[in-house]
Amino acid sequence: MIKQPRHRHDGFTLLELLVAISVLAIVSMIAWRGLGSLVTARERLDPERDEVRALLSTFGQLERDLAQVVTPSLFGLDSPPVAVRLASDGQVLQIVRIAPRDEAGVTAVQTVYWRVADGELLRQVTPPARDFAPVDAERLTNARLLSDVKIMRVRLWTDGGWVEPPANSAAPAAPPAAGTPPVAGAIEGPRVPPGVEVTVVRNNGTQLRRVLLVG
Repeated sequence: MIKQPRHRHDGFTLLELLVAISVLAIVSMIAWRGLGSLVTARERLDPERDEVRALLSTFGQLERDLAQVVTPSLFGLDSPPVAVRLASDGQVLQIVRIAPRDEAGVTAVQTVYWRVADGELLRQVTPPARDFAPVDAERLTNARLLSDVKIMRVRLWTDGGWVEPPANSAAPAAPPAAGTPPVAGAIEGPRVPPGVEVTVVRNNGTQLRRVLLVG
C-alpha cells in the first residue's frame, strides 16, 4: 500500500502573527519615546549652545582688543590706553588699540568702549584714524554682544593689586573722546596696566568673570 505524502501549509499561524504584532508595537513605542526624549533634550540644549557661543565670541573679542593696545610712547598719549570711566549707566572700559590694517596697510588707531546699555553688553568702536581727534557718538559702530546683562564691573591691575574707580564718580553718558584723561580711580599717566578683570553680572544673578592680559 502506497502512502500518500502529507501536504505542508506554509505561512504563520494567527498566534504567531499576534506575537509579532505585539513585539513590533512594543519596539515602536520604545523608539517613539526615545525620539521624543532626544527632541526635548535638543530643544533644551540649543539655547545653552547659543549662549556659550555668544560668551566665547564676546570674551574672545575683548581679549583681541586688549592684545592690540597701543604703546603710549609711540603714539604720544598723555593718558593710559586702557582706562575705566564711569557714565550714567555704569562703568565704561575704554581701550585705545591698533586698528585692523586696511588694503593699503596703513597703521591706524581706534578707541573701543565696552559698556552696558539697555540690558545688553555693548561694544562701541570709533572709525580707524591716524590721530586722536574727538569722534561724535553718531559715528561709533555699535555691536550688541550679550543680552540679559545687569551690570559690568571692571578692575585694572596696578601697583600689585586691583584698582576699581570709586562708585561716586560720574561722567557723561556719551563715550568720552579718545585721549582724554580718565576719572579718578583709574591709572594716572601713560602707563599700561598688565591685566584687566571683567565681571559681567546677568539679571538672574549669574556672574561671568574673566582676567585678561594686556598687550
